[in-house]
Amino acid sequence: MTSRALGARAAATVRAVSAPRTGLSTGGRAVRIGLLYLILTVIALVFMVPYLLTLFAALKPIGQIFSEPAWVPPKSLYLSNFRYDFVSGDFLRYLANTALVTVALTLGQVIFSIMGAYAFARLHFPGRDKIFWLYLLTLMVPNAVTIIPLYTMMRMAHLLNTYWAIFLPYVLGAPYTIFLMRQFFRNIPQEVIDAARIDGCSEWRILARIIVPLSKPVIVTATLIAFVFGWNNFLWPLIVTNSQSHYVLTIGLANFQSNMNSQWNYSLAASVITLFPLGVIFAVFQRHIIRSISITQIR
Repeated sequence: MTSRALGARAAATVRAVSAPRTGLSTGGRAVRIGLLYLILTVIALVFMVPYLLTLFAALKPIGQIFSEPAWVPPKSLYLSNFRYDFVSGDFLRYLANTALVTVALTLGQVIFSIMGAYAFARLHFPGRDKIFWLYLLTLMVPNAVTIIPLYTMMRMAHLLNTYWAIFLPYVLGAPYTIFLMRQFFRNIPQEVIDAARIDGCSEWRILARIIVPLSKPVIVTATLIAFVFGWNNFLWPLIVTNSQSHYVLTIGLANFQSNMNSQWNYSLAASVITLFPLGVIFAVFQRHIIRSISITQIR
């Protein structure tokens, strides 16, 4: 028997022996993947069920809420609850106030965070890294610690009960946003920035023409973080506003629920009004969030 025949026979034997093992390995992997997806589905349901129950109840009249199980979907789209909230509950005003304050806070925070992150990532000045990590330590300071000093500043500036008082303390950037952008900016090749400087570009042009276009994913993420914070902010607007004309959605919702007592259909419809814009925004931009986080490294 030739060496070629012996080699072919040995290869066939190896395939015959390893085939069952490969099948078992493939089957075991499929089982593990199936269990993983099952666990993730259960976790997703645990988080999603409260929102689904809120939506179901918001689309039902009060009688159906108390006569049917909470997990039964509505038989028809009953929109009178939302109509009542917008007309009698003044939620249209709350929605406009929240949109105005949140947009101003988001624009200011993103713009100033971009400038601060670029300075910490690409400019060289004495003590740059020490200043950055010292600034980052403010993440450990609870917001409740700064409420009294901020309130005193707003009172001395005669800004209480105004829109300025709601967003001004947060408009000059946030430590986490600056940290996120800085780590992203440091991943941009230095050669690109050096070439722009050789061509005579100023730091402002480099930031506007090179850094910002290359950093769209992290900028979108920072925008979403700032938007969600501004939309959900409750304690600070509650402290600095005392008139209903300046209430944002969070305060209006809390005040509305305290006055409705057992009128759960109106209260839950108001909760859906508050949550709906955030759900839409996250559904549209979730891919940008995942991409920016996956390519951001600590350096």
